[in-house]
Amino acid sequence: MSEAVQSDLYLYADDSCLMYQHKDVCRINDQLNEDVSKLCNWFINNKLSIHFGEDKTKCILFASKQKLKKIGKLDISYNNKSIKQFSKISYLGSVLDESMSGESMALNVIHKINSRIKFLYRKSDYLTYDLRRLLCNAIIQPHFDYVCSSWFLNLNKKLKLKLQASQNKCIKFCLHLENRHRVVYENFKKINWLPVEDRVHQCILSHVFKFFTKKCPAYVDELFSPVNNEYMCTRNSYLKLNQPFRKTNLGKNTISFFGPLIWNKLNDDIKQCESLNTFKHKVKDYFLLRLKNREDDIYHF
Repeated sequence: MSEAVQSDLYLYADDSCLMYQHKDVCRINDQLNEDVSKLCNWFINNKLSIHFGEDKTKCILFASKQKLKKIGKLDISYNNKSIKQFSKISYLGSVLDESMSGESMALNVIHKINSRIKFLYRKSDYLTYDLRRLLCNAIIQPHFDYVCSSWFLNLNKKLKLKLQASQNKCIKFCLHLENRHRVVYENFKKINWLPVEDRVHQCILSHVFKFFTKKCPAYVDELFSPVNNEYMCTRNSYLKLNQPFRKTNLGKNTISFFGPLIWNKLNDDIKQCESLNTFKHKVKDYFLLRLKNREDDIYHF
């Protein structure tokens, strides 16, 4: 391009995203209009085109629920063609809502999981236990896992319970349990699954482990920083992460805050695993043991 845009331009295959961050909404509106104009001019000069239809080009304004009530709409256009603003959008398979609450993504996941479970139940007479578990792992579990560290942490308690109820349906389907059967530790152990929240924590801890082993992408590498202690050896200096300061609950529910919080509580022998696969297995055993201890504790409510 002859003129560089000031906004951040993210490209993935044939998808592109233009993003600008500022406290002043008017500044965001003006900058995006300027950059969209530059991009469209560049497209025209290079004999390319951009489709402004609602199914192709959308805009969304991210802010807290309190701020969204006070600010107006964006007005982004080019040659009298406006880009419509939405309260939620689908991007790279995830559903993003304007308050970043994760609610839209969670409801989308719950809908997909429940519809697939209904389909599998209709075919259950032809499926063995191994096939049931294989199908659940192949066509259901990925919906729980996909970018879960970005949308699950901000969910309210009600939605988290609904997600767990959906997973319980999968377990009952795989293990031939009655509909009213209470899913407990023994069931999770038999099917070798973690409860939804623990599974999300396992995924987040895997990101941290890859950070220490230098196998994470650059955008994850920027999220964490190890505690520097001159009295520790090189290996042990990786045993703890700095805990960043966050004022709001929204900030505390980010992977950059929550990752160090749960990592620092892990036992050192788990952190020092030689491979990611071994680390995941040890973390799973750790969470399953914790689940068993909670069920055995008569004073736990």
